[in-house]
Amino acid sequence: MSALLEIVSKCNCVPDIELLAEREGLYRFLVNGDTVGHMSANDVAALKGVLKEHPRPVFNIDDTQRTLSFSDGFDDCATRSAAVAELLAQMRREKTWASLSKWRGELYPVYDGSAGVAVMVERAASYNFGIRTYGVHINGFTRSATGELRMWVGRRSLSKPTWPGYLDQIAAGGIGDGMGAWECMVKECGEEAGISPELARRGRFAGTIQYFTRSKLGLQPETQFVFDLELPSDFVPVPTDGEVESFLHLTLDETIERLRLGQFKPNCAACVVDFLVRHGVVTPDNEPDYLAIIDCLHRPLPHPAPRFR
Repeated sequence: MSALLEIVSKCNCVPDIELLAEREGLYRFLVNGDTVGHMSANDVAALKGVLKEHPRPVFNIDDTQRTLSFSDGFDDCATRSAAVAELLAQMRREKTWASLSKWRGELYPVYDGSAGVAVMVERAASYNFGIRTYGVHINGFTRSATGELRMWVGRRSLSKPTWPGYLDQIAAGGIGDGMGAWECMVKECGEEAGISPELARRGRFAGTIQYFTRSKLGLQPETQFVFDLELPSDFVPVPTDGEVESFLHLTLDETIERLRLGQFKPNCAACVVDFLVRHGVVTPDNEPDYLAIIDCLHRPLPHPAPRFR
């Protein structure tokens, strides 16, 4: 396995969710009969303990079929979301799931097979439910008079709840409720790097990357909407919201070296590799695992997909 394939494989590290579910006894999270996530047996057991004390249990848990679904009466997005919010707030207070210590105060939409929003879930719990999440990553770069490309990369704040101190894109973030990919991109550019809306809108949509990853917090199938933003040579990004410690302006050789040293957050590393592929730096002629890298960056995900505006 080549170094670059190893890098993207660290992000896309769940090769077959059904085999993993069978081997580890994962539970399927069902909404309207559709599998929208996978949960560990430990997380389900902890949740079950909380539900026993709940006056009106939000979920039905079937240990034989290894499924979790909404109880009767929780039939629409508003009702489900309110009940889940109350339940997760209680679990946060009681420290039921470790992930809830990283509470974001952001809601992620969960889509069913009709592409509609079935329930809203606190971002920190998305790992436990194993739901498909969505985000934007912006590759900020400059181009010299001779055509040399350099990338602006951010060093994540040491106070970040996840991957503190690792390298990241110039801006990135999850897509929350009711927000489109372009709108989210412009917002993240301003919040994380001080990029004006006028400049951010010069960005070019460059497609998506998809992967199925896992961490000690849980499972995360994810789609990232990728944007390339060519910046003026004299532009210098400024950390504005405390999410970024500092910015580095790296040559592509320096960027690749930091990739190899494991200094990038895994999904950010995958996004950089995608940039290198699309800009002709990584090719079938110089990368023996080229096609495997492409497959790894564009993983089909076994979860309902939304219709983005």
